[in-house]
Amino acid sequence: MQEAKAVFLDKTAEIRSKLPLTLENASYIHIITYTLEKSVAYFADNLEGDKKALAEEMAVVVEDIHISSESNRLGELKEHLDKYFALVDEFVFCF
Repeated sequence: MQEAKAVFLDKTAEIRSKLPLTLENASYIHIITYTLEKSVAYFADNLEGDKKALAEEMAVVVEDIHISSESNRLGELKEHLDKYFALVDEFVFCF
């Protein structure tokens, strides 16, 4: 759990560092999501109750980020990132 939390926080900070969005930054974000997906999946599999539901919602949004960044759809990517960061703020509060 501690390792998943460390990866989650590190990769979230790494994504934040790739703003503002450019095609190059979208490419980096796409790569980052491979690792981020694993930590969020760990939370979805191992937490309970509201925390589990929040992790499951984040997992969907991370997949949306992955697909949007892969397709270079910057407008869509920004929307998904905004939603992700809002969920992150809520999720981190749970720890």
